Amino acid sequence: MNEFIEWDRFTIAEPHWLFLLVLIPMIVLIRRKAKIRETALRFPSLDKIEQIKSGKVRIRLWIPHWLRYSSICCLILAISRPQYDQSTQTILSSGVDIVLAVDLSASMLALDMSEGKGQERTRLDVVKEVIGDFIDKRRHDRIGLVAFSVNPYLVSALTLDKEHLRKNLDRLRVGLTHQTGTNIGSALAEGINRLRSLESKSKILILLTDGKDDPPPPHSPMIYAEGAKKDNIKIYTIAIGSNSRTRTYLFDPSTRDIRRFPNGNAVVRVADFPVDKDILQRISKSTDAQFFEAKNKDGLALIYDEIDRLEKSEVELSVNAIFEELFPWALALGLVFLLLEIVLSRTIFLKVP
Repeated sequence: MNEFIEWDRFTIAEPHWLFLLVLIPMIVLIRRKAKIRETALRFPSLDKIEQIKSGKVRIRLWIPHWLRYSSICCLILAISRPQYDQSTQTILSSGVDIVLAVDLSASMLALDMSEGKGQERTRLDVVKEVIGDFIDKRRHDRIGLVAFSVNPYLVSALTLDKEHLRKNLDRLRVGLTHQTGTNIGSALAEGINRLRSLESKSKILILLTDGKDDPPPPHSPMIYAEGAKKDNIKIYTIAIGSNSRTRTYLFDPSTRDIRRFPNGNAVVRVADFPVDKDILQRISKSTDAQFFEAKNKDGLALIYDEIDRLEKSEVELSVNAIFEELFPWALALGLVFLLLEIVLSRTIFLKVP
C-alpha cells in the first residue's frame, strides 16, 4: 500500500452486505429487554463474588460480548470486500500548450499595484502571485515560462510539473536577464519558437508587459505576430500599470537589485512608465486573441480567469484500474477477536456452575 494513505481511496465492492451490521444492535437490545440472567458465574474462584457489584467487574462481564460482536462486524466487513483504490491516470493529451512571457524590465518595480498602506508590493510581486494561481488551475496543460527585458530568457520549458513551474516562477526578479530595457519582439520570438513545432490542438502565448520597446527593436513585433498566426498560435497580451506617475523602487544595475541607502532602506522615486497599448492590441487581434489591461491585482486576476475560461482543456486520460483487496485483513482481525473471546471465556471469564 502507498506510504501516504489517502482515505478517500477506500471503497466497498459489495456494500449491500453491510446491512447485516444492523442486526448487531438489534440483538443487543433484545438481550437487554429480555433481561437475560445467567445463573452461572464468570469467575474461576468464589472469593471474587463480593466484587460482582463493582463497576470494574460489570465492564469485565461485557468483554466477551464485545469481542464476539467485534468479530461479527469484522466478518461482515470482510464479505463486503473493502478495497483500496490504487488506480492511476495518465494524461494522453490535454489539447492546450501555454507559454507565459513576463516582462522583467526595471519598471516592474513600480509600486502602483500595492494593496494598501504598509503593504508595499511591486508589479512583479503581484504578477507572480496571480500567475501562480493561474498555473494551479491549468492542471492538465503543459506550461512554459519565458522572462524578457532586452533579451528573452527561458525560465522553464513546457512541462506538466506544476511544482517545478512554481519554483521557477518564484525565481523571477528584475535583473535576472542582465538587462533592464524592453523588447516585446524578442519575447514573442522565444515563445513562438517553443510552441511552433508542437502538435497540440491549441497553442497559446500570454505576454505581459508594463512598457514599450526600449530601445526600439530592429524588427516590428508584428512580424513575429504574423508568423504566429501561420502556426496557429494565439497571442494574448496584457498591459499592466496605472499609466500615470507612480512611486517605484530604483534599480541598481551594478548589483542587479533594488538600490538602497547606507541604512538599508530602499531608494524610491517617482516616474512615468508609458505602455504601447496600440502594438499590443494589434498583436492580439492579428492572432484572433484578445488584449487586456489591468491596473491592480484584482483586475489582473480577472484577466487570467477570463483567459482560463476562453481556453478550456480537452483532457484525454488513460486509466489503469488497480484495487487492492483488504478483506483478508478484516477476516484476520475478525478471527483474532473470535479466538480471544473463546480463550478468555474458557480461562479468565470461565463460567462456574
